[in-house]
Amino acid sequence: MNLNKLCNDCLKSDKKVRFAGVLDSRGNLVAQKSRSDSKSLLSNEELKMLVYYASDRRNRLQNLQYKLGEVKETITKFENVTTIILILDKNLFLISADPNSNISKITSNLWKIIEKKPVQKSTSKKKPVKRKPTIAEIKKQKENQKMRIRTSKSARRSGKINKKEGKVNKSKQRAKTPRSQRKIATVRKSRR
Repeated sequence: MNLNKLCNDCLKSDKKVRFAGVLDSRGNLVAQKSRSDSKSLLSNEELKMLVYYASDRRNRLQNLQYKLGEVKETITKFENVTTIILILDKNLFLISADPNSNISKITSNLWKIIEKKPVQKSTSKKKPVKRKPTIAEIKKQKENQKMRIRTSKSARRSGKINKKEGKVNKSKQRAKTPRSQRKIATVRKSRR
């Protein structure tokens, strides 16, 4: 999908749309287009903050997806502007519009524009269709989520944070010896 053309078509779809941009999965703005007659309300740094908050909101809402279903869009109304975030596979489509605009009309037009666009054919295999999780799987997800919350809280209290920045190379990982081998090694030392 040509992202610049998508942003352009979005601006043409309604006169009240001020800005259209596409964020990749890492939260970087990969395409953007602004209405020429509108004055920008945010500086470049503030725009980066808005982009960061939008991607952060998506990540936070994913915690409830197992119960509520996939997030399709979010709308935030400010005094001077309304922001709309549409979720497209791995990308986020960020739109800002005038505060007195008809948001439902804008979002329905945007979805029509997006659905018309031909999707780029990938060389990889098709993704399998997601099935609904069973009750047991949902319970297990809830338990795992509770465990992650407990461990992160205890790590924060103790001052030891479990998460590390970036990926850890396999060569740098400490190889764990199985408990049975450690036990055997201790028994051998005690017999000497």
